[in-house]
This record gives sequence, C-alpha cells and structure tokens, in this order.
Amino acid sequence: MKISRTFPFIFLLVIFSCVNAMAQGASVTEDDTRLLESELSLAKKTNIYFIFNLKSKEISLKARGVVLKEMKIDDVKFWGTFVDAGPRPLVRKSALFKEPKRVNIDPNKNKEEETSVDTTTTTPAPANPAAFDIEALELKDMPGNYDLEFRERIFISVRQKGTGFLGKLYSAGSYAGWYVSRPLLTIWNTIKDRPYTSIYLILNEEDARSVYWSLVENSDNIIYYP
Repeated sequence: MKISRTFPFIFLLVIFSCVNAMAQGASVTEDDTRLLESELSLAKKTNIYFIFNLKSKEISLKARGVVLKEMKIDDVKFWGTFVDAGPRPLVRKSALFKEPKRVNIDPNKNKEEETSVDTTTTTPAPANPAAFDIEALELKDMPGNYDLEFRERIFISVRQKGTGFLGKLYSAGSYAGWYVSRPLLTIWNTIKDRPYTSIYLILNEEDARSVYWSLVENSDNIIYYP
C-alpha cells in the first residue's frame, strides 16, 4: 500500500496540535505531553522507531508517524529509576544464547577462485556455494529471549511467553532470577552513583523475535512508563 507523501506532514500537524491542546489541559500529565513531543521529533526523520508504551502494554513500530506493527505486552515488571518519554538510543542488544550471524562473503576471494579454474577443459567447474548460496536471515532465526540496553543505563529484558511445561518452567525461573538480582544491581549502581532502570517484558514468540529483528543499534526509541 503506497502512502501519500503528504501524510507525514498531516501527522506532524496533528501531533503538534495535540501537544498544544494537551499542554493547556489541566487533566493531562507532563509525561503525556512529553510523549507526544518526543514522537514528533522522531516522526520528522526517515528512520523507523519503537515506542515501548508500558502504561498501555503495547509496543509500536512506526515510521513517519505511521504504525507498521503493533504488539501486545503480556506482562511487564519495572525496577529502579523512572524515566521520562524522551528519545533514547539503543546501545546494544544481546541474545541470551546464540546470536544470529550473517554469512560474510568476500567477493575478492571468490573472484580469485573463479579465475584459477582451468580454462582448457570444456567441463564447467562446479559453482562456488559461497558465491551464490547466500543464506538470508529470517524471523525464525531471531532469538526470543534477549536483553536490550539503552542510554542512561536503561535495561529491558525481553522474554518470550513460555508454552508447555518446560517453557513455563523456564519463564518462572527467568523471572525469579531477574527479581532476585535487581536489588543487588541497584545497590551496586547506587554505590557507583549511576542511574539504573530495569524492565522485564513478556511477549509472544513472534513479537519477541520481531522486536529483535527490527531494532537497530544507535536508533532512537521511546520508553513510556509514567
């Protein structure tokens, strides 16, 4: 579906109007206003961005204010210092087990191998699999359990919802480990005089993999939890 080029500008106008209206409303919090202002700044850019709305338990993938995908959060736990809704870059993402890796192809090496083939024979040389059979990473290759670190020491632990006895047992153990370790990490960061926020999210398997696949390091995103 092709989106009109004028749509982003209409969206920006609507957001700007909402910000002004909300700023004048007595029942609207500063956090809500900050959320709209932050999205306005991201919607002006061409990059995609995520909004982790922990209040409504939703994760939205957007570009130019257009919703590309919406995901429900099954459960959310929060520990540490509350954060405002300002845009925050993703510092790194790390899978708990095996990180998905792309196959690196060296075109110069492949060219050397092709030119070294004996041209005196009429029998065609076997094709170099590395040159033509490039394995593309798909959603199924993405991890469902991983950690995200954002600037200002904000950590999000994403866990896919456990299914079956073993899956539910792992989920219970993972949450117990997170809950026990947070006080210790809070004390350690307090001693170091550093901010520390930890968020625990449970998503279904497909949504958990989608977030990992789409999140790009150094990209700006919004975490909203008033």
